[in-house]
Amino acid sequence: MTVFALVCLAATLLPGFPVSDATNAVATSARIRSVSSDFDRKAGVILFDGNVVVEYGNDYTLCADRVFAFLSASNRLARIVADGSVVISNETRVGTCALATYRKKKGEIEMFGKRGGAKARLVERQGDRPSDVEGDRIRFWLESETVEVSNSSISTVHDGKKEDVR
Repeated sequence: MTVFALVCLAATLLPGFPVSDATNAVATSARIRSVSSDFDRKAGVILFDGNVVVEYGNDYTLCADRVFAFLSASNRLARIVADGSVVISNETRVGTCALATYRKKKGEIEMFGKRGGAKARLVERQGDRPSDVEGDRIRFWLESETVEVSNSSISTVHDGKKEDVR
């Protein structure tokens, strides 16, 4: 499979990333860089390995050591797993963790900290009161923007001072 075909296929797999087809004249581009990539059509798995950077226009960036895309039997995206030094960011949020999973059917992103090490972290950068949440596991539902955190610590900035909330 050519690099162009892999990029086009991967662009269709990313959450909320529309890509043009024969019936849609609006094109949106994604750029994926990695040291290597493999596609196992029979298993329905695409692997991007080594310093993976996924840029979707100016909206989203995902960086990780490895990114796996798992396809369903109908060749549609089922799940994405980013492993190793994961950073997911957009204009208002930055998430960092050791492992992240996106489940398309559930519309959720789950971020996990490193066992015995750094916790998963989600930082809200919107407005003059940024907030910061850390935990062993952070679940984020895209539709409702609801967040669930296991073993959490939350910080906000109020009047220029960082405050911890439990």
